[in-house]
Amino acid sequence: MTIPRQVFFIIFPLFLTSCGTTGQMKGSKEAQVHYKLGVSYYNEGSRASALKELMRASELANRDKNIINALGLVYLSLDEFKEAVVKFQRAVELDPEFSEAHNNMGVAYLKMEDYDNAIDEFGKAVSNILYATPERAYNNVGWAYYKKGMYAASLENYEKSLKYSTSFVLPRYNIGLIYFDKKDYRRALAQFKRLVKDYPEYAEARLKLGLTYLKLKKRRLALEQFKTIIKDGQNDDVVIEAERYVELFK
Repeated sequence: MTIPRQVFFIIFPLFLTSCGTTGQMKGSKEAQVHYKLGVSYYNEGSRASALKELMRASELANRDKNIINALGLVYLSLDEFKEAVVKFQRAVELDPEFSEAHNNMGVAYLKMEDYDNAIDEFGKAVSNILYATPERAYNNVGWAYYKKGMYAASLENYEKSLKYSTSFVLPRYNIGLIYFDKKDYRRALAQFKRLVKDYPEYAEARLKLGLTYLKLKKRRLALEQFKTIIKDGQNDDVVIEAERYVELFK
C-alpha cells in the first residue's frame, strides 16, 4: 500500500441528473457520452482530452451539477485553481447542498493557500447530514487549520474525522505530525508506531517514525525504519529520503 503524505479528498461521480423533455433527454444522452469519455480520459491521465470532452458535455447539459463539478476537478488537476473554483461555485449554485462540490472547492482554496475560504467550504460540506463521506472533509479542514498553525482546531477536526471512519489512515498520520511539530515526541512515537503496525507498507508513516526515533536519540531503531523503507521500495520519493538518512549514519 502506498499512501501519499497528504491527500485532499475529491469526488468524481460518474452519473448525470435526468432531464424532462424529449429534446433535453436527447441532449442528456449525448452529454452522458461525452461525460463518460471525459471521466475515462481523466482516469487515464489524459487531462487535455478529458477537458475537451467535459467542456462539450457542459455545453449540452449546462445545468447538470455533476458535469460542472467534474469539469472543476479537471481544472483542479491542471493547477488552474481559480477556474476550478468558478466551476465548483456554479455547481453549488445549482445545488447548495452538493457536499462533494463544496469539499472540492475547499481543496482548490487549500491549493491557493486561502485557508479561511477552504475551512468555510469544508464546513458547508459537512453541514449536510446526508453527506456520505464527512470524514474526508473533516480531514481536509484539519489540514487547513494545521497550515494556519492552529493545532488545537486541527486536532479537533482530525478526531471528528476518525469518529466517522476509524480506519481512515490520514487523520491518524496527521495527528502524529502535530505531535511531532509540537516536539511532543513521545506521543508522536506512539501514534506512528500504531500506524505502522496497522499498515506496515505505509512508507511515509514509517519515515516519520524513523525521524521520531532520531529525535529521541534512538539511532539504531531509526536506522531500522529507514532500511525497511529502502527494502520495501513502496514509494520512490520516500526511499530517496530514507537513503539520505542512512548515508548520514555512515
